[in-house]
Amino acid sequence: MEVYVASFDISDDRLRRRVGDLLLRYGERVQRSVFEIMVRDRRDLDMLCEELRALVGEDDDIRFYRICAACRRSSATLDGGAVAVVPAVVIL
Repeated sequence: MEVYVASFDISDDRLRRRVGDLLLRYGERVQRSVFEIMVRDRRDLDMLCEELRALVGEDDDIRFYRICAACRRSSATLDGGAVAVVPAVVIL
C-alpha cells in the first residue's frame, strides 16, 4: 500500500467538489483541499490521475506527494495526532 498527500488548487466550486468526492474514495480529507490517500501501487495512482485528468482543466493544479513508511512514522499534526495511518487491512 502506498500513501500520498494529494493537494489541489481549483477555482470552480462544482469541479472542486467533484475532485474532492473522487479523492474521498481513496482516503480522507485532512484540510479543505488536502487529502491523505492510499493506493495499492503506482498503477492505481495512474488510474486515479486519468480520472482526474478527465475532470479538470489546464488551469487547475493537482499534486501528489508520496509519503514513505519512515516519513509517516516521524510525522505528526500540531496536536500530536498521527499522519497518514495505514490500516492493517484495506478492502477496495
